[in-house]
Amino acid sequence: MKQVLIINGDPEKTAATSHLIQAYHKGALEAGAHVKEIAIIDLIFNSNKQFNNRVPELEPDLKRALDLIMWANHVVLFCPVYLSSIPTRIKGFFDRLFMPDQVFTSKFQNISNNFSGKSARIISILDEETFEYWKQDKKVTYLSIKRNVFENCRFHPVHTSTIGQLYSLDNDYSKKWLRKLESFGSKLM
Repeated sequence: MKQVLIINGDPEKTAATSHLIQAYHKGALEAGAHVKEIAIIDLIFNSNKQFNNRVPELEPDLKRALDLIMWANHVVLFCPVYLSSIPTRIKGFFDRLFMPDQVFTSKFQNISNNFSGKSARIISILDEETFEYWKQDKKVTYLSIKRNVFENCRFHPVHTSTIGQLYSLDNDYSKKWLRKLESFGSKLM
């Protein structure tokens, strides 16, 4: 059975993000997956990486989050992008969890990790200004999570989806994305 972890990175837990998560969750359940969810905003932790030469002990919420990531075969991050950047809470979450001494096992300069065989999807929800920027350049800063976190930790494949501004959940654009996310969930990708 596939084990899916959905990470809600929305700092405001908006209705639009909740509906998108529900669509993915529904599709994954229909495919027979076991699904768990966490919301970064609900976790209590210091998002600042304080020491360069040592790793501070993880807070209980971060330990649970890391355990869930280790448990999952597939991780899905719903990541809002505001003014061409991700919220600092999401960045701090990944900075704290994916530090070398936390997830890597070092042996004679040969670094391996525990995430091989896992896959991921990043679903970026852009605000209006960022969406205009994305239409021109097709690049947003969430790629730093894709490359520097997931791919660097050997999640493969790492799929991305970029959703423009959702003004309403009743328009055709929003309904199209709800159907797509349910389909992604049912294919467990």
